Amino acid sequence: MKSTYPTYGEAARQPAHRSLFREALARRARPAGDADPVHEYLIDQANLRGFHGAYSGRADLGTLDAALTLEEIIVGLLQPHAPAEGRVLKLVVRMLQSGQVDPDRLLFLARREIATGVLAWLVDLVPAAERNEHLERLGAMLRRHPPRHARPPNVRYDPRRLVRRPGLR
Repeated sequence: MKSTYPTYGEAARQPAHRSLFREALARRARPAGDADPVHEYLIDQANLRGFHGAYSGRADLGTLDAALTLEEIIVGLLQPHAPAEGRVLKLVVRMLQSGQVDPDRLLFLARREIATGVLAWLVDLVPAAERNEHLERLGAMLRRHPPRHARPPNVRYDPRRLVRRPGLR
């Protein structure tokens, strides 16, 4: 299904490649109405793991896919095929801040799926108030080996939305 949002590939003027990884995710995903089923599946999997950074319109999130890693979820949400939706940026940042992500594996998968440009853009977008040692380490690794031939996506997103605010009653 075609999303109402441009993909990261369209936003960065980078064509989406044939991804066997995304095709495998599509086989696991359940239908999601008008939304991209792979995108919704990855959001549901992150929410099932307790990150709850992005709203899912589905009442039934499905079952936890233990074979899917956090690194694969992040890369799937940021690869050129994924819709450039603001709701997932906070989710991905929370996952990166958690310390549960292996940065070496994440960068390997991101390079393989051509998601390093979007990942580097997102890490640079995080305000200083929200940076922790995990994000700093990933940022240093991305600066040491910057993405090749990658333009940051043309996505208008206010970085202040990535800052945690106390809940209101």
